[in-house]
Amino acid sequence: AVVSTQSTGKAAKLYDAALDQMVYYYDNPQLGGLGETIQQMLAEDPGFVSGNLLRLSLELFMTSSSETREKFDKYCATLGEGITEWEKMHVSAARCLYAEDLIGAMEQYAAIAVRYPHDIHGFNIGFILGLVTGQTSYLRDVPLSVVEKYKPDMPHYGLVHGKLCFGHAEMGEYESAKRCGNIALEAFPLDSWAVHAMAHMYENQAKPKEEISFLEETSKHWTRGVNFSHHIHWHHANAYAQIQDYDSALAVYDTQFMRGSCLSPGNVFPLSDASSFLMRMKIDGHDIADRHLSVAEMWSKSGSNFTSLFYDAHSAFTAAMVGDTTAITQLRGEMEEYIASDRAGWNKVVTSKYGLDFVDGMKHLADEDYAEATEKLARSVPHVIKVIHGSKAQKSIFSLIYIYCAILSGDKKHLEQAQEHMEELMRWNKVTSLPPLQQRLWNRIQRQHDDH
Repeated sequence: AVVSTQSTGKAAKLYDAALDQMVYYYDNPQLGGLGETIQQMLAEDPGFVSGNLLRLSLELFMTSSSETREKFDKYCATLGEGITEWEKMHVSAARCLYAEDLIGAMEQYAAIAVRYPHDIHGFNIGFILGLVTGQTSYLRDVPLSVVEKYKPDMPHYGLVHGKLCFGHAEMGEYESAKRCGNIALEAFPLDSWAVHAMAHMYENQAKPKEEISFLEETSKHWTRGVNFSHHIHWHHANAYAQIQDYDSALAVYDTQFMRGSCLSPGNVFPLSDASSFLMRMKIDGHDIADRHLSVAEMWSKSGSNFTSLFYDAHSAFTAAMVGDTTAITQLRGEMEEYIASDRAGWNKVVTSKYGLDFVDGMKHLADEDYAEATEKLARSVPHVIKVIHGSKAQKSIFSLIYIYCAILSGDKKHLEQAQEHMEELMRWNKVTSLPPLQQRLWNRIQRQHDDH
């Protein structure tokens, strides 16, 4: 059992309410949303150790800013020896987040999940850290380590299966993914992560028509105001684009991506979805009008705190789409400073290895020097897609850009490298056919080979 110190009845209920909002990606309007729920919880019981660690771990995960680290230091100085072993493990995991040691934090939270399988916070954040650090096997293995501890009548039974669905899909275990996804949605149809996991299951298998049918059949559940809906709309739009229903794809973009404050400076998750979708359309040869201009402007206003090469790379290729070499040069200079700084952690490791080559590739793309762009991307993309933040579906945009530049280069070596890369992607996804967009690119390469 999970044992926590100093939890009053009301504070404990608010803790559970905060967890539910966090793991199911929604804001409870009666409680004022996740942030307000946490504030109410700590106002009710300021000494609630698990409540404070929940707040601080989320803040450290999001920013690990000097202000957040100072708050964490001050809070830890108040902790005595009376806290439970479970809470001590959470402190150790949060210390890893503090140091930007995301791999260490992931391993700590995975250990918490094994020892305390019903700690849904430890389980969830460990799982998300596996996604953030590109540790694909963790996305299956962490939920697999706890799933047998959950019975159908227990809270979060469906949620754990939804996470396992995603992990199986990322590992290319599609039958197991579908079984777990069906269990999750039968247990709780409003679980938007489970819907999202099933979308990945179809997408990784290059089945856009089935993905569209599934998302439309379940839309009454995942469009009900959860703050994860924008990303499922991204999947929906991409699937339409795969089958060349560009009008429907752009209709989803125009009505859903641009809705409310979904796209705004600093809101990098939906911004990355917008950039990725528009670049896919451009690579596929479809007119996107001036939609990319507003997205590039929002990236320019967002800056970078260099916590994710995934987002920095999206910022770079969006600037390339609009030909803004000044923004790319500025990003490169700031990235060099970050690499030379005393900051540590997983993102610094992967940025130091591959970040500059990718950004240089985007500078060459913006300058329409496709041969040099391909050379830079050949040194970065095949590695980047295995190690940085994001799912296979999200990171596929980097492969598409690499292939696109190789086609525009027209160099025989580059065309062969692009084909080899696509063959490797099929092996990685454990499939025998390419998604329709990639198949169209393959066909373009074949035509260029014939011309040679």
